[in-house]
Amino acid sequence: MAKTRMTFTIDPADAERLRLAAQRAGVTVSAYIERRVLDSVEQDEAIRKTFADADAATNAAYAAADAAIWPDPEPLSSERKAELDAVLDRFFDKFPRSA
Repeated sequence: MAKTRMTFTIDPADAERLRLAAQRAGVTVSAYIERRVLDSVEQDEAIRKTFADADAATNAAYAAADAAIWPDPEPLSSERKAELDAVLDRFFDKFPRSA
């Protein structure tokens, strides 16, 4: 099977810990890291798959709550926009302008 080279940088003390762990497992450092990383990835994938329905339900509940709490505002009429712009202009006129 074709392999792809990946490089990463770690602290020298951690590198030594990896070397010792691989030695205790009776495999190369590369094989040890590959197995441990893939085990972690597989665990993450299994957790995501197990909780996919719950995550989707949670996301839908949050979206429904947000829509109920923060409904889309009605579009402003040109008259209302002009009124609000005038209020903002009066407010900001109180502050000195910078370049």
